[in-house]
Amino acid sequence: MGACVEYEEQASLHAAEALEGEEAARFQAHLESCAACQAEVASAREVLGLVALPPQTPVEVRTQEGLGPRTLAAWRREQTRRGMGRRALGSLAAVAAVVALMLGPSALERLKAPHPVTTPAAVQSASARDDVDAETLAAFEAWAGLDPLEDDGSGYGLDEDLSWDDSDLDGDFDLGETL
Repeated sequence: MGACVEYEEQASLHAAEALEGEEAARFQAHLESCAACQAEVASAREVLGLVALPPQTPVEVRTQEGLGPRTLAAWRREQTRRGMGRRALGSLAAVAAVVALMLGPSALERLKAPHPVTTPAAVQSASARDDVDAETLAAFEAWAGLDPLEDDGSGYGLDEDLSWDDSDLDGDFDLGETL
């Protein structure tokens, strides 16, 4: 014999202690006078007892208690890591934009400049001369704060003594130091 048709669902919910408020009070009042519903609740409790989980161990209780803060901390670490990646990507994009702005005009000038037609004779004469023209070399020397370089190679004679003299060094100089 089963529970009353109108209380069949409430009997299972009551056995699982899932009824609340006015509905629980109304079913409890019916349960006191109905033997069929009492039997259905007892049967449902027996089945639910078979599938009930064992009580938690102290380790499980401690783990479960700290789960919320640990999960939140892990989520925050992940958000921070993602944010740092986005900031790094944004910084790289900004650097690329600055480099493009700095190099862009000179690249456009090179594209707009007429390109001379090279002939085999011009190629031979280009290979015979220095790779760097005098104007570029002078600009580099001025930028570096150097005295102009001598092109003829004088001053670099093979008879010149380039050995180290201990008198050139003071006693405090360590050869392992970086300059």
